[in-house]
Amino acid sequence: MTLISNRSSLKYLGTLHGSGSLSSGKKRLGLVSYEIDGYLERTIRTANGQITGDIAVLEQAFRAGAACIALEGGSSVDVDLADPQGGPTAEIDVSGRFPL
Repeated sequence: MTLISNRSSLKYLGTLHGSGSLSSGKKRLGLVSYEIDGYLERTIRTANGQITGDIAVLEQAFRAGAACIALEGGSSVDVDLADPQGGPTAEIDVSGRFPL
């Protein structure tokens, strides 16, 4: 008899929050505040959260399709932004390495 476990293997890694510089390619777009939660599910790391900043900066990063946030402490994360819909906040998914 095989037992199947319904227990989640999702593990919370922590939250990064602070202020950083948002860029797209080699172009620096502006400053943002970020809050990013990291998770580990089995062997896969994922991270998502939101950023807050100038509306024009967020819209420019969204239109670019991909962006990078230089975090406090010197590391950076590649992110994909959801449409900020004319507001100062955008949901993000980390598309590369997450430093937790």
